[in-house]
Amino acid sequence: MIRKIKDTDITKVLDIWLEASLISHGFVGADYWQKMLSSVKDNYLPYAETFVFEDKHKIKGFISILDKKHIGALFVAPKFQNKKIGSKLLRFTQRRYPLLSLNVFTKNPLAIAFYQQNNFKIIAEQTDPSTKEQQLHMSWGLGCKSGFKKRYYGDS
Repeated sequence: MIRKIKDTDITKVLDIWLEASLISHGFVGADYWQKMLSSVKDNYLPYAETFVFEDKHKIKGFISILDKKHIGALFVAPKFQNKKIGSKLLRFTQRRYPLLSLNVFTKNPLAIAFYQQNNFKIIAEQTDPSTKEQQLHMSWGLGCKSGFKKRYYGDS
């Protein structure tokens, strides 16, 4: 079941965020993610519209939307990855918002492929100011299937 986040979910969502960030973004030091944890809790989650995927009374993943158009976070607990939870969260969001964008690190090819499989297109490449890592700005629009810059093998 996908539902809006509750205050009682915050600790679990933060645990998922930290664990998944450490694994999928190993090219950024672990200390960076530890430092960001309080900022995510205090400065990010209160301003995002966040939905959780809950199954058998366990939160297994979440997605957060900023300004009704930007996916600021989509994370699935590592032990529940590759079970279509991320796809379900993304489709849930795509039914509610006609235009979505996100940023993804270029060193995270699995995430890039996931978003491309879900019709997100690469719009630009930029440097993340806080990590100094390269990232792609990707976009999806209801009914839009073209208009991207081909950058990676497998782009369609």
